[in-house]
Amino acid sequence: MTAISSDPDRDAIRRDIDRRRGRFVPWAIAGFYLTFMSALIGFVVIAYRNPPSEVTAKAYEKGLAYNQTLEKASLEEALGWHSVIGYQDGVIRFTLRDSRRQAIDGAEVRAWFVYPANAAADRSMTLLPAGEGVYKATLNLPEPGLWTVHVTAGKQGRQYQAVTTFEAH
Repeated sequence: MTAISSDPDRDAIRRDIDRRRGRFVPWAIAGFYLTFMSALIGFVVIAYRNPPSEVTAKAYEKGLAYNQTLEKASLEEALGWHSVIGYQDGVIRFTLRDSRRQAIDGAEVRAWFVYPANAAADRSMTLLPAGEGVYKATLNLPEPGLWTVHVTAGKQGRQYQAVTTFEAH
């Protein structure tokens, strides 16, 4: 024989407990998905506010102009110019020679000093002729460390570029 409860208060209490348990489950599921979605929305906001770092400004346009860059490089190579860049005791020295190793005087020479650790420390200056194809400038670099110098020399519409790295103390 099966016992049947005839206590209406007990049945009401049990239904109330079951009803409360049933209300909690949808709220727990909704809370889980809201937490999950808020994290995803946060990541999307961060991604849009911080786009990937740009390696080269206007990279597409520079890519289209690459053939012109190659042409300029072949013209520079055809010049046959040679150079030596030196840095010692705060003086940058640039020596420029032609294909027959003759000194090239009267060129307009400009140098750009790049400090990779801090772009605010970068410098540029004009190197002055010192005779016999030598161009010099005195500079006070604000930071000790490894520097890259880019030198451009131009004479009578012809242009030559050189780059080297040196350590400043």
